[in-house]
Amino acid sequence: MTGAGDSWAALADKITTRAGEFGTYLHNPLVKGQVWGGHTAETAAERLGRIRWYMNIAKTELDSVCTVLRACGEELLNQQAKLKTALADASGAGYKVADDGSVTAPTVDTAHMAPGDVGMMHRDQAARAQEYADRIAEAWRGAQAADKEYAAKIKLFTAAANRCAKGDWSHLAVELATVGAIENEVLTHLGMPDAKAPADAVHDWWTSLSPTLRGELIEDYPQLLGNRDGIPAVDRDHANRLYLPTLLDSLETQYAAASGDEAAALKDKIEGVKGIQEQLERGRKPHPYLLGLGEEGNGRAIVSYGNPDTSKNVSAYVPGLKTKLNEHFAVSDLKRAREVADTANTLHPDTTTASIVWLGYDAPQMNGLEWSSTDVMRDDDAKAGAPAYNDFLHGIRATNESGSPHVTAIGHSYGSLTVGQATQLPGGLPADDVVLVGSPGTGVDHAEDLGVGADHVYVGAAEHDQVTNLPSGNVLRYASPGSEYGPKVNWFGTDPADDHFGGHHFSVAVGEDTGLWGLITGDTPAHSIYFDKDDGGDSLSNIANVVAGHGDEITTTAPR
Repeated sequence: MTGAGDSWAALADKITTRAGEFGTYLHNPLVKGQVWGGHTAETAAERLGRIRWYMNIAKTELDSVCTVLRACGEELLNQQAKLKTALADASGAGYKVADDGSVTAPTVDTAHMAPGDVGMMHRDQAARAQEYADRIAEAWRGAQAADKEYAAKIKLFTAAANRCAKGDWSHLAVELATVGAIENEVLTHLGMPDAKAPADAVHDWWTSLSPTLRGELIEDYPQLLGNRDGIPAVDRDHANRLYLPTLLDSLETQYAAASGDEAAALKDKIEGVKGIQEQLERGRKPHPYLLGLGEEGNGRAIVSYGNPDTSKNVSAYVPGLKTKLNEHFAVSDLKRAREVADTANTLHPDTTTASIVWLGYDAPQMNGLEWSSTDVMRDDDAKAGAPAYNDFLHGIRATNESGSPHVTAIGHSYGSLTVGQATQLPGGLPADDVVLVGSPGTGVDHAEDLGVGADHVYVGAAEHDQVTNLPSGNVLRYASPGSEYGPKVNWFGTDPADDHFGGHHFSVAVGEDTGLWGLITGDTPAHSIYFDKDDGGDSLSNIANVVAGHGDEITTTAPR
């Protein structure tokens, strides 16, 4: 069944390729008037557009058949596993199972047993035999139900194929609704917890499945499982690497038909996905794991250098202002995570460290002098991203093989506000230490408010990093820090680099001074030096020491 599904998926891929070529070389040139014009060209364009629509319908139908066949195979595999387990348990206890599913207890020599003991033994054997028989019957009924359910769905798409072959390409809503529900139905049948379930529950469910079934599910639902907290890192990596070329094809297809801002955004994502693919294929150490990938918003990507499930120390760095899934992210932000892992493992070779870059939210954007509608002056993006970050860290703890990794939350720039907001959620942030670099504020006024204890909060701020000087609405408090007006207050609360905030303050190079005008124009080189082993001074080694559980070895500096 799953093999047949693969064949239909291959047909769908061919249709996707042909539809893309059709649009690029035939339909789009007519629509955009690149070659011909006039009434004949418009008529041809309309006809070609309709054919392209038919091809998209055909692709949807083929994908749908693939989904049904694979889902059926997975459900049967699940029932098969239940049956095999029941048979093995019965056989191991000495019970015999007939072809019709009836179970017979083993023969026991009762010559030397008291009559009462014999009766008790027979009652116990009968109960156990019935238990095995019930489990066998349940698996059989489950297989029959799946056969009936998916046979009906296959007939639905067979009818659609016959209709299309006769020239009727009308799209039935019931078909699409059926397909849309299949994935959730299958995984629900298999016991997958709902979207609100904690990572621990997801991990318990996943490990309860057979290795064969887990492999099938990864093949068929890579996007869903690759982005689910509580699934082990190796499995998430496998799923997302399978999903990556599919996502890339989808983005390129959308880009071929897009224009303006939409085309520019798609181009960024394409370059970002290709850049991540290139980084994965380089074979560097520590080994990279792709823990998340998606096109939502400005793009999603989570990459870990080192396996977070087998490492004693795990850090998760949240990037900030202007970050999105693009080529710069694939080069710069991934490099930052890799440098933290490399430095931590070099400084402390007696332990193991995995370093993650987490782009699981939409960071504020800035284009020259134009700020986006959800820019760095508002906390909307941080509040929206905080729950996802919190869930991710819970997932790290759930899947770590030691059960108690040393976890460090790192927030850079606006990402420090996201980390700060995550600490304020019910239950707090599941981290041992918090590192804040280039922070415009965290949404709290004191280090102790972050919930990990002030002694576990570490702050780095370059002297000329203007983002760390982002003024609050009270100009007097900004202009006179430490005066009668109180501590220096940035836009999102007390400046973490201020002596009133608390925590440990570590040394960073001063950075290039571009002044307030640099902040306004986005020219802030000092804001990007914290993970740079050449330009950041002691910053990178300080971060690495904290991540490796050796915060007592940082090079300290006086707060502002």
